[in-house]
Amino acid sequence: MFSVIIPVYNAEKTIEKTLNSLAGQTRMDWIEEVIIVDDGSTDETAKLVKTYQRRGSGKNNEAKLPIKYIYQKNAGPSSARNTGMQQATGEYIAFVDADDEWQLDKLEKQGEILKKYVQIDLLCGGLEEGALRILNRTYDTLCHISLKDYCIKSIIFTSTVVIKRERAKEAGEFNENMRYAEDMNYYQRFFRWDQVYYLPEKLVSYGSGREYYGQNGLSSHLKEMHEGRQYNYGILRKEGQISSLFYILMIIFGEIKYFRRRCLTNRERRRYHNI
Repeated sequence: MFSVIIPVYNAEKTIEKTLNSLAGQTRMDWIEEVIIVDDGSTDETAKLVKTYQRRGSGKNNEAKLPIKYIYQKNAGPSSARNTGMQQATGEYIAFVDADDEWQLDKLEKQGEILKKYVQIDLLCGGLEEGALRILNRTYDTLCHISLKDYCIKSIIFTSTVVIKRERAKEAGEFNENMRYAEDMNYYQRFFRWDQVYYLPEKLVSYGSGREYYGQNGLSSHLKEMHEGRQYNYGILRKEGQISSLFYILMIIFGEIKYFRRRCLTNRERRRYHNI
């Protein structure tokens, strides 16, 4: 049912925890293959993955993941994900980054939804507990999200994403020339078919505590992320997926959010240095 794609780069400190979170899935039998694309690591990542392949995980060597390891020269996470998608054979593709950990019932929850609602092309979920809030609307159960929702709020987190493989072929590949907001650039294409859904439950433990874009307004690359999002809005306008008026509103809204995040980041930095 699922081809799981993991792009890795110098992930020796985290990759085993990530793989353990897959091996511990309540429906591990739904994982047809785990495609690990090593994007030119220079540490012990390859050795750890190959050791994991041999010994499996869990008690008495019971839980063995069907791992396929691919090495390529360093070309960035988009290239690594594209390589993985080219190799995938499952009905659905699930992404996870090499420093994230799935909740143990993540695939079971999403798989049951996909069986019930076969029209869904992209299903994602939360990194935190609690309802999804977009402007004055609140969702506490599975909900359809629109392209405008996604423009207003970054709510598609890669390690929660499951996509229909046949639809992914139509959507194309991740833009390998983009280093920031390339995930938005890819996922926004799925709104052409208007079958994108969000499950407002925590599905992933994100990056061992590191901040994600949008959490408390923090990011280590605020300017680059901001510019990437503005670029993506321009693509949507050119393709006619959003109106010129909405485009202008999102550019203004984006500038306001960027200014707010910069202020929050500067405040956090000052507080850290004063400790």
